[in-house]
Amino acid sequence: MKNVSWFASSSHRNGLLAVLAAFALLAVMSGWQYVHAQSQTGVVTVVQRHVQGLSLERRGDDKGALIAFHDAAEQGYPPAQRKLGEIYDSGNSAVKRDYEESIRWYQKAREGGEDIPPPKSYGNPFVSPVQR
Repeated sequence: MKNVSWFASSSHRNGLLAVLAAFALLAVMSGWQYVHAQSQTGVVTVVQRHVQGLSLERRGDDKGALIAFHDAAEQGYPPAQRKLGEIYDSGNSAVKRDYEESIRWYQKAREGGEDIPPPKSYGNPFVSPVQR
């Protein structure tokens, strides 16, 4: 009678390796799905914060809107960055006009893919009509 352990048998060894491989694949996939779900949740949160800012702005809550836009913009959301550029460009009841801050936010939005039009000349005699 041979004394062979169950693991020494090649059929058992192959079965165990298959189970371990399946377990490892499951662990990796569930981890990926968790990270993927977190990243999608983060994007939705940034978009929601931007939409909240738009809603607050429509209701006349400039301070609340500014905070919401800052939250979304600081997390890298280009439409919120553009909106901050617009707010700082003209100022409102929550913030004074700040040209440097406006340029900074417009640049971040442009780097993020937002289409930012060139500044208007406002009748500057040093800018030719072709450049306008």
